[in-house]
Amino acid sequence: MKALKYQRKILKKPKNLFIAKPEYKTSRRFLADTHAILWHFTNNPKISQKAKEIFDKSETGEYIIFIPSIVIAECLSIFDKKKITFDFKSLFNQIRRSENYAIIPLDHKVLLKMVEITEVPELHDKIIVATARLLKVPLITKDSFLRNLKTITTIW
Repeated sequence: MKALKYQRKILKKPKNLFIAKPEYKTSRRFLADTHAILWHFTNNPKISQKAKEIFDKSETGEYIIFIPSIVIAECLSIFDKKKITFDFKSLFNQIRRSENYAIIPLDHKVLLKMVEITEVPELHDKIIVATARLLKVPLITKDSFLRNLKTITTIW
């Protein structure tokens, strides 16, 4: 627990939003995609047991889950389209107030990593994969295309 508290000091918290540096180090780090985040926060039974265990451990402070900013934007889009019922503001506030989640911005480091990725044609997925590769963390995803990539580790 002390190690995670020490590691969290590396996070910058401007105003009300965690923004994590890629240099943030701990062996218990993961990146989550949109379905994983939404299904966790809405208690959807579609979430896999392994993903549920990781999210549960993040809630107790054992793990840190990074969330690419594009995932937050996709959550907003799903909310706007009313594809599932959830309170976006509540979800966003819960994420930004937690010390166990960190939103990763789409910055120049992610963009430079995206240039290296030729095997992912879809823009949102490319951002997510680039972020996972930049941070060197496993991606929690149900997406079969992403799970079949050889360049990242995925969990579902």
